[in-house]
Amino acid sequence: MAEKRNKDKVVAFRLSQEDFSQFEVKLASSNMNKSEFFRQVFLSANVNITLKSAPSKDLLNLTFLFNKASNNLNQIAHQVNAAHLSGKVSERLYKRVNNALVDIRQLFMVGLQDGD
Repeated sequence: MAEKRNKDKVVAFRLSQEDFSQFEVKLASSNMNKSEFFRQVFLSANVNITLKSAPSKDLLNLTFLFNKASNNLNQIAHQVNAAHLSGKVSERLYKRVNNALVDIRQLFMVGLQDGD
């Protein structure tokens, strides 16, 4: 008699509604439950997988710096907006700061496009 193995590891993933509909059709035609179906598909199928290359250290560093700068810029925008609404900052200064923030955003976008 074959030894019964404990299946104590759970694997989960998400599908779009369209993909899920296709999955349901295939599952129904297999006469298997979900667990049996997935074990059969993933353990018995001959699948060729194309591995994605890891992002470069430069890209990871650039992403980190962009995230930090974006957070700081968001804090500036929030503070200037709050000060403008409370009358502590003039309309002229408020517009100058907003225009500068828009310029910085444009530079970030160009940097991201060049990073590809």
